Amino acid sequence: MAARSVQAGACVSANKVHQRTKFTSARTAQVASTAGNALLVGSVLTLFGYIGYTLYENLIAESGVTRVYNQSLDLVRAHPQIRTLFGSNVKGFGEPTHGQRQRQRAISHQYFTDEKQRQRLHMQYYIMDPKHELLGVVKVDMAESPQLKKWDFNLVAVDLFAEDGSPKGRIDVLVTDEFAHEVRKQQAERRNRVFSKHNRGESDGSWFSVLHPENWRK
Repeated sequence: MAARSVQAGACVSANKVHQRTKFTSARTAQVASTAGNALLVGSVLTLFGYIGYTLYENLIAESGVTRVYNQSLDLVRAHPQIRTLFGSNVKGFGEPTHGQRQRQRAISHQYFTDEKQRQRLHMQYYIMDPKHELLGVVKVDMAESPQLKKWDFNLVAVDLFAEDGSPKGRIDVLVTDEFAHEVRKQQAERRNRVFSKHNRGESDGSWFSVLHPENWRK
């Protein structure tokens, strides 16, 4: 009788252990499943956040590359001289690359801060006439007003080149007075540096000027 009681007690203990182990395994699986789902949801939200940010930066933001490209190209298309030389349906394209179509070419651009602590954007892309005899290099400059926090065009210009690469002039589509004054000031400073270097024998501020014989002490 005592043996049967011991055996019955052992069976009950074994059943409890089995049930506890089964519960622990189920609980672990549930926790792992919950963690996996949370990780999946987090990854999806991160991906959508990145896509949304990229779309905003390129299509919606005033200084977005795609938005600036489309706006400047509209200005170029509307210019009478461009319409005469390139036709009414001008298409732009980016930097030439191997194995990619023109529409997939990257638009060359650069963001930087100028001496007035303004955010600036330089952009360059190309247009071609229907006969492929004339190439236009479109150059764009934009600046953000520190007070208004608004981006505006400073320059939209098209440098013209023949099929053999020879320059054929420039068409100024849009040039602000401030930008024109800035360019004239930089050109004057550059001419003064060249004059000082070649006619007065003074250093132009670079290490290479030390190598020029006119700058050596007699």
